[in-house]
Amino acid sequence: MPNKRLGQNFLINNSISKKIIDFAKLDTNSNVLEVGSGRQALTKLIKNYYPRSFIVVEYDKTLHSLNEKLFFNTNYKSINSDALKFKEKQHFKHNLTIISNLPYNISSALLIKWIRYQGEYKNINKMILMFQKEMGDRIVANKDTKKYGRLSIISKAFFRIKKIMNVNKKNFYPIPKVDSVVLEFDPLKKNKIHMKEMQQLEKITNFFFNTRRKKNKKKIEKMFTKKQIEDYNLAKFFDYRPENISEEEYYMMSKII
Repeated sequence: MPNKRLGQNFLINNSISKKIIDFAKLDTNSNVLEVGSGRQALTKLIKNYYPRSFIVVEYDKTLHSLNEKLFFNTNYKSINSDALKFKEKQHFKHNLTIISNLPYNISSALLIKWIRYQGEYKNINKMILMFQKEMGDRIVANKDTKKYGRLSIISKAFFRIKKIMNVNKKNFYPIPKVDSVVLEFDPLKKNKIHMKEMQQLEKITNFFFNTRRKKNKKKIEKMFTKKQIEDYNLAKFFDYRPENISEEEYYMMSKII
Protein backbone atom coordinates (compact mmCIF):
# COMPACT_ATOMS: atom_id res chain seq x y z
CA MET A 1 0.00 0.00 0.00
CA PRO A 2 1.20 3.55 -0.70
CA ASN A 3 2.66 5.35 2.30
CA LYS A 4 0.93 8.70 2.87
CA ARG A 5 3.70 9.86 5.19
CA LEU A 6 6.18 9.52 2.31
CA GLY A 7 3.93 11.41 -0.10
CA GLN A 8 3.50 8.33 -2.31
CA ASN A 9 1.07 8.57 -5.22
CA PHE A 10 1.85 5.95 -7.86
CA LEU A 11 1.54 6.73 -11.56
CA ILE A 12 -0.69 4.05 -13.14
CA ASN A 13 -1.16 5.32 -16.72
CA ASN A 14 1.43 3.60 -18.91
CA SER A 15 0.98 5.93 -21.88
CA ILE A 16 1.88 8.92 -19.70
CA SER A 17 4.92 7.05 -18.38
CA LYS A 18 6.09 6.46 -21.96
CA LYS A 19 5.65 10.15 -22.86
CA ILE A 20 7.71 11.20 -19.86
CA ILE A 21 10.55 8.87 -20.83
CA ASP A 22 10.38 9.99 -24.48
CA PHE A 23 11.06 13.57 -23.40
CA ALA A 24 14.20 12.40 -21.57
CA LYS A 25 15.75 11.25 -24.90
CA LEU A 26 17.64 8.38 -23.29
CA ASP A 27 20.19 6.19 -25.03
CA THR A 28 22.99 3.76 -24.14
CA ASN A 29 25.26 6.67 -23.16
CA SER A 30 22.81 8.07 -20.62
CA ASN A 31 23.49 8.24 -16.89
CA VAL A 32 20.15 8.22 -15.10
CA LEU A 33 19.00 8.99 -11.57
CA GLU A 34 15.41 8.28 -10.56
CA VAL A 35 14.03 9.30 -7.17
CA GLY A 36 11.03 7.39 -5.87
CA SER A 37 10.38 4.37 -8.10
CA GLY A 38 6.87 3.64 -6.83
CA ARG A 39 5.43 0.73 -8.78
CA GLN A 40 8.27 1.01 -11.31
CA ALA A 41 6.11 2.77 -13.93
CA LEU A 42 9.14 4.79 -15.05
CA THR A 43 11.85 2.45 -13.75
CA LYS A 44 11.06 -0.43 -16.10
CA LEU A 45 10.93 1.87 -19.14
CA ILE A 46 14.25 3.51 -18.24
CA LYS A 47 15.87 0.09 -17.83
CA ASN A 48 14.71 -0.92 -21.33
CA TYR A 49 16.83 1.87 -22.84
CA TYR A 50 19.95 0.18 -21.43
CA PRO A 51 21.53 3.39 -20.12
CA ARG A 52 25.23 3.35 -19.27
CA SER A 53 24.39 3.81 -15.59
CA PHE A 54 21.11 3.89 -13.68
CA ILE A 55 20.50 4.45 -9.97
CA VAL A 56 17.14 4.54 -8.21
CA VAL A 57 16.98 6.16 -4.80
CA GLU A 58 14.01 4.69 -2.94
CA TYR A 59 13.25 5.37 0.74
CA ASP A 60 10.58 2.67 1.04
CA LYS A 61 12.31 -0.64 1.90
CA THR A 62 9.63 -2.79 0.23
CA LEU A 63 9.86 -0.86 -3.04
CA HIS A 64 13.66 -0.88 -2.80
CA SER A 65 13.54 -4.71 -2.61
CA LEU A 66 11.41 -4.82 -5.76
CA ASN A 67 13.97 -2.67 -7.55
CA GLU A 68 16.79 -4.99 -6.49
CA LYS A 69 14.89 -7.88 -8.07
CA LEU A 70 14.35 -5.87 -11.25
CA PHE A 71 18.06 -5.01 -11.41
CA PHE A 72 19.28 -8.55 -10.72
CA ASN A 73 22.15 -9.46 -13.07
CA THR A 74 22.60 -5.84 -14.17
CA ASN A 75 25.02 -3.13 -13.07
CA TYR A 76 22.11 -0.88 -12.12
CA LYS A 77 21.54 0.00 -8.47
CA SER A 78 18.67 0.65 -6.11
CA ILE A 79 19.75 2.59 -3.03
CA ASN A 80 17.56 2.56 0.07
CA SER A 81 18.13 6.11 1.21
CA ASP A 82 16.67 9.55 1.84
CA ALA A 83 17.03 11.35 -1.51
CA LEU A 84 17.87 14.60 0.26
CA LYS A 85 20.98 12.93 1.72
CA PHE A 86 22.04 11.15 -1.49
CA LYS A 87 25.38 12.42 -2.85
CA GLU A 88 25.00 12.61 -6.64
CA LYS A 89 28.64 13.51 -7.24
CA GLN A 90 29.83 10.26 -5.63
CA HIS A 91 27.92 8.21 -8.21
CA PHE A 92 27.80 10.31 -11.39
CA LYS A 93 30.78 11.95 -13.04
CA HIS A 94 29.07 13.71 -15.96
CA ASN A 95 25.92 14.06 -18.11
CA LEU A 96 23.38 13.17 -15.45
CA THR A 97 19.73 12.83 -16.45
CA ILE A 98 17.28 13.03 -13.54
CA ILE A 99 13.79 11.60 -13.98
CA SER A 100 11.27 11.55 -11.17
CA ASN A 101 7.65 11.57 -10.15
CA LEU A 102 8.76 13.55 -7.14
CA PRO A 103 7.51 12.71 -3.66
CA TYR A 104 5.17 15.64 -2.96
CA ASN A 105 6.46 16.31 0.54
CA ILE A 106 10.10 16.95 -0.49
CA SER A 107 9.75 18.12 -4.11
CA SER A 108 10.80 21.76 -3.55
CA ALA A 109 13.71 20.72 -1.30
CA LEU A 110 14.94 18.26 -3.94
CA LEU A 111 14.68 20.87 -6.68
CA ILE A 112 16.78 23.34 -4.68
CA LYS A 113 19.30 20.57 -3.93
CA TRP A 114 19.70 19.79 -7.65
CA ILE A 115 19.91 23.48 -8.56
CA ARG A 116 22.81 23.85 -6.11
CA TYR A 117 24.38 20.69 -7.53
CA GLN A 118 24.17 22.07 -11.06
CA GLY A 119 25.49 25.42 -9.94
CA GLU A 120 28.53 23.80 -8.37
CA TYR A 121 29.34 21.01 -10.83
CA LYS A 122 27.47 21.76 -14.12
CA ASN A 123 26.89 18.02 -14.31
CA ILE A 124 23.20 17.78 -15.27
CA ASN A 125 22.25 17.01 -18.84
CA LYS A 126 18.47 17.20 -18.34
CA MET A 127 15.79 16.86 -15.68
CA ILE A 128 12.26 15.59 -16.32
CA LEU A 129 10.35 16.14 -13.09
CA MET A 130 6.72 15.80 -12.05
CA PHE A 131 5.30 18.21 -9.47
CA GLN A 132 1.94 19.03 -7.99
CA LYS A 133 0.42 21.46 -10.51
CA GLU A 134 0.42 24.40 -8.09
CA MET A 135 4.16 24.06 -7.49
CA GLY A 136 4.92 23.44 -11.17
CA ASP A 137 3.02 26.61 -12.10
CA ARG A 138 5.07 28.55 -9.57
CA ILE A 139 8.35 27.25 -11.03
CA VAL A 140 7.54 28.39 -14.59
CA ALA A 141 5.78 31.64 -13.56
CA ASN A 142 6.92 34.96 -14.96
CA LYS A 143 7.23 38.36 -13.34
CA ASP A 144 4.07 40.42 -12.72
CA THR A 145 2.04 37.28 -11.92
CA LYS A 146 0.79 36.05 -8.55
CA LYS A 147 2.63 32.71 -8.81
CA TYR A 148 6.02 34.26 -9.61
CA GLY A 149 8.43 33.91 -6.71
CA ARG A 150 11.50 32.30 -5.18
CA LEU A 151 11.34 28.96 -7.01
CA SER A 152 10.98 30.48 -10.47
CA ILE A 153 13.74 33.04 -9.90
CA ILE A 154 16.24 30.54 -8.46
CA SER A 155 15.43 27.81 -11.01
CA LYS A 156 15.81 30.12 -14.00
CA ALA A 157 19.29 31.15 -12.87
CA PHE A 158 20.54 27.71 -13.95
CA PHE A 159 17.90 26.11 -16.20
CA ARG A 160 15.64 26.79 -19.14
CA ILE A 161 12.30 25.36 -18.01
CA LYS A 162 9.37 24.20 -20.09
CA LYS A 163 6.02 22.74 -19.13
CA ILE A 164 5.58 19.59 -21.21
CA MET A 165 2.49 17.89 -19.84
CA ASN A 166 -0.40 18.28 -17.42
CA VAL A 167 -1.34 15.02 -15.67
CA ASN A 168 -4.84 14.55 -14.28
CA LYS A 169 -4.99 13.28 -10.70
CA LYS A 170 -7.01 10.25 -11.85
CA ASN A 171 -3.82 8.82 -13.35
CA PHE A 172 -2.44 8.08 -9.86
CA TYR A 173 -3.13 5.63 -7.08
CA PRO A 174 -4.22 6.66 -4.56
CA ILE A 175 -5.89 9.60 -6.29
CA PRO A 176 -4.32 12.78 -4.85
CA LYS A 177 -6.29 15.94 -4.17
CA VAL A 178 -4.64 17.88 -7.00
CA ASP A 179 -3.45 17.43 -10.59
CA SER A 180 0.22 17.25 -11.51
CA VAL A 181 2.48 18.72 -14.17
CA VAL A 182 5.68 17.50 -15.83
CA LEU A 183 8.47 20.04 -16.38
CA GLU A 184 11.60 19.79 -18.49
CA PHE A 185 14.77 21.45 -17.16
CA ASP A 186 17.57 22.06 -19.66
CA PRO A 187 20.78 23.53 -18.22
CA LEU A 188 21.83 26.97 -19.40
CA LYS A 189 25.12 27.12 -21.25
CA LYS A 190 26.13 29.86 -18.86
CA ASN A 191 24.60 30.19 -15.40
CA LYS A 192 22.98 33.55 -14.63
CA ILE A 193 24.77 33.74 -11.26
CA HIS A 194 27.91 32.25 -9.76
CA MET A 195 27.47 29.62 -7.08
CA LYS A 196 28.96 31.99 -4.49
CA GLU A 197 25.94 34.26 -5.08
CA MET A 198 23.37 31.48 -4.64
CA GLN A 199 23.11 32.01 -0.89
CA GLN A 200 22.55 35.74 -1.38
CA LEU A 201 19.86 35.07 -4.00
CA GLU A 202 18.06 32.69 -1.65
CA LYS A 203 18.32 35.24 1.17
CA ILE A 204 17.00 38.12 -0.95
CA THR A 205 14.11 36.22 -2.50
CA ASN A 206 13.09 34.72 0.84
CA PHE A 207 13.11 38.15 2.49
CA PHE A 208 11.21 39.88 -0.32
CA PHE A 209 8.57 37.22 -0.95
CA ASN A 210 7.93 36.47 2.72
CA THR A 211 5.65 39.53 2.62
CA ARG A 212 4.89 39.56 -1.09
CA ARG A 213 1.97 42.00 -0.93
CA LYS A 214 4.05 44.75 0.70
CA LYS A 215 6.01 47.23 -1.37
CA ASN A 216 9.79 46.98 -1.48
CA LYS A 217 11.01 50.29 0.01
CA LYS A 218 11.59 49.11 3.59
CA LYS A 219 12.96 45.78 2.42
CA ILE A 220 15.53 47.40 0.16
CA GLU A 221 16.53 49.95 2.81
CA LYS A 222 17.01 47.15 5.34
CA MET A 223 19.02 44.88 3.02
CA PHE A 224 21.21 47.39 1.16
CA THR A 225 23.35 50.37 2.17
CA LYS A 226 22.48 53.90 1.10
CA LYS A 227 25.48 53.84 -1.23
CA GLN A 228 24.35 50.57 -2.88
CA ILE A 229 20.84 51.96 -3.32
CA GLU A 230 22.25 55.06 -4.97
CA ASP A 231 24.95 53.36 -7.07
CA TYR A 232 22.58 50.74 -8.49
CA ASN A 233 19.45 52.90 -8.62
CA LEU A 234 17.54 50.50 -6.37
CA ALA A 235 15.15 53.30 -5.42
CA LYS A 236 13.30 52.64 -8.67
CA PHE A 237 11.98 49.43 -7.05
CA PHE A 238 10.64 51.16 -3.92
CA ASP A 239 7.03 51.31 -5.11
CA TYR A 240 7.13 47.84 -6.70
CA ARG A 241 6.01 44.64 -5.06
CA PRO A 242 8.34 41.59 -5.13
CA GLU A 243 6.62 40.05 -8.18
CA ASN A 244 7.30 43.23 -10.21
CA ILE A 245 11.08 42.73 -10.15
CA SER A 246 12.52 40.57 -12.95
CA GLU A 247 14.79 37.57 -12.50
CA GLU A 248 17.70 39.51 -13.98
CA GLU A 249 17.20 42.31 -11.47
CA TYR A 250 17.20 39.84 -8.57
CA TYR A 251 20.41 38.31 -9.98
CA MET A 252 21.93 41.80 -10.06
CA MET A 253 20.99 42.37 -6.42
CA SER A 254 22.50 39.02 -5.40
CA LYS A 255 25.83 40.17 -6.85
CA ILE A 256 25.99 43.44 -4.90
CA ILE A 257 24.66 42.53 -1.47
